[in-house]
Amino acid sequence: MSRRVLATSFWDNANLDAWEIPFGLWIEEIVFWLTTHIKGFLDAVKWPVDKLLELIIDNLLQDWLPWPVVLLLFFLLGVVTRNILVGLGSAAGLLICGLLGNEYWDLTMETLGMIIVAVLICTVIGIPLGILAARVDAFWSRLRPVLDGMQVIHPFVYLLPIIFLFGVRRTPGVLATLVFALPPIVRLTNLGIRQVAADVVEAARAFGATEFRILREVQMPLARPSIMAGLNQTLLLSLSMVGIVAIIAGGGLGKPILTALNTADIPVGASAGAGLYFVGVLLDRISQPEETDDRRNLLARMRSAWVTRIDPVVPGVPGMQADPETSTGPAAPAAPAALALTVSHRIGAAAALIGGLLAAFSVLLTWGNDAGLLSGWARFDDNDLPGAHSGLDATGGSWFGIVFGLVAVAVAFGGASALWQPRSREKFMAGGGAFLAAGLVLASLAAAYLTVSPRGENYSHGSGVWLALLGALIVLGGGAAAALRMRSADEPVRASPRELAGMVVLTLFLVFAGASGSWILDQRSDAAQIAAELAAEAEGADQGGLAAEVLAEALAETRRVVVRGLDTEGPGIGYIVLALTVASLAATLGRLVRSHAVQRYLGIVLFGLGCAITAVGMAWIASFVRLATPALSPGASAFLVVVGGLIVAARGWRVSSLA
Repeated sequence: MSRRVLATSFWDNANLDAWEIPFGLWIEEIVFWLTTHIKGFLDAVKWPVDKLLELIIDNLLQDWLPWPVVLLLFFLLGVVTRNILVGLGSAAGLLICGLLGNEYWDLTMETLGMIIVAVLICTVIGIPLGILAARVDAFWSRLRPVLDGMQVIHPFVYLLPIIFLFGVRRTPGVLATLVFALPPIVRLTNLGIRQVAADVVEAARAFGATEFRILREVQMPLARPSIMAGLNQTLLLSLSMVGIVAIIAGGGLGKPILTALNTADIPVGASAGAGLYFVGVLLDRISQPEETDDRRNLLARMRSAWVTRIDPVVPGVPGMQADPETSTGPAAPAAPAALALTVSHRIGAAAALIGGLLAAFSVLLTWGNDAGLLSGWARFDDNDLPGAHSGLDATGGSWFGIVFGLVAVAVAFGGASALWQPRSREKFMAGGGAFLAAGLVLASLAAAYLTVSPRGENYSHGSGVWLALLGALIVLGGGAAAALRMRSADEPVRASPRELAGMVVLTLFLVFAGASGSWILDQRSDAAQIAAELAAEAEGADQGGLAAEVLAEALAETRRVVVRGLDTEGPGIGYIVLALTVASLAATLGRLVRSHAVQRYLGIVLFGLGCAITAVGMAWIASFVRLATPALSPGASAFLVVVGGLIVAARGWRVSSLA
């Protein structure tokens, strides 16, 4: 209640105090009465929500199902509802949430569980309400103001009554989410049913269909796109409430975000925000199917294939002719002419097979001796490790070797496929795809030539590195021979001035991120002293102890040591990114030529270089995560390079007629 002020005239605003309405006190009195007299009813409302949250979060997602099973389930869910790309993307997004840390994985599972429960309850309540509103105008006229209020009023307003009625923690948070997320599915269900053409409904009635059958077999199927849009909006609104319900100890990824806001903790807030982003994207993609026929979900494609099945036809074979009485679909279209392999294509495919096998075998051989090339940067103890280390060892090639081996196997498989089925265009493209992977292979190999740590002076390359180089060069030559002879009926996309300008900006971004950005971030307590000693040794100072002490004091002011891409005492990875970026820019500018063949070829080159840039950043991050000691992590430049490489690869994919 505001302090009363004596009014000087009728027109004075202070006169309003004379008619002050105690609305807040009324609501408080109502809340107190409800908590006193209908506690049993409130407990009955909370009970099913409590049990669902306990079953889905505590038992299913966090206790019974290990993380690989959860990834597999979301992959299958994406494949069934959409396609394999959405399934892979969903699993990859959840995997990234887990790689942020075990705590973030548990919070992600809690967030998913809360959203699933909220959306499930909204669906059970919202769709029947929408159907009733569409069928009864009087009910819709009374329901609409309620929905308007639920959407207009900010969640903070009804969060306080919910706290008094139901307490705090997850269950009240889900109930608050229901109030905020319920209106879209009710409105769009009502809208979808009302938009069904009246003549269609009248035709169903003319054939004697009951109202329930009209609703089930006519109106609901035709209203399905609108209902799915409402479900999608309900899901996203539920996700947007995660941060708000954290205020009442609702849990989930909103909890670290709230903590980061209170303590100005940027790493915690960024990690939780990234987790929320991936959860939102995967839920949106799964719940919003494409409308085009070629991207229908698996169940829809299976149902369509059964309904429009066609009897097999084999000319000249008795019993294998078309039967118009049993065939339920249209005649099968003529198959496109197969693309035969020329001598150049066969040479390219054979080179891809041989080079890929050599490259794959190389990771089993020795890649480093007497020290760890990558692990020496991530763990100082690995700078003096007598013995030989293969490309798969943590002290050998680490994830650079793992990525190299996987891509080499894929390249060899592509070449073998093109040789075994030479008249299959898809298999031929897999063989030609060896050239696309060659850029990634060479990037992984080039990254193996990083500068060794200053403390690893005994390191030397093994025979596996040179065999990998030989295999990569064979793959590159074979892929180039296949790609140069590739023909396609589709014309490549010409480079527009806007695209070229964007590519120039992206190139400058990658150069800045890769060359001048941080690749190693050392926040250990003795990092400043170690870096100062190394710097003093490099300068060859006579008074090394004094120089190290002075440098340590200067570095200790920031309490961290940053190693950049082009630092003389760094791994030199910035030079690799710089070379690949300049090559990407040259490939983009070369697409200004008029020849379609050259444009397509340069598009393939651009795609391969984008894969290479991405591989460098991802392998560096994975290697450090696998090896590094606490408070020693890969710098932000590795992440920025991965993002830039994906953009370059996407541009190359779009213009090379591979999409």
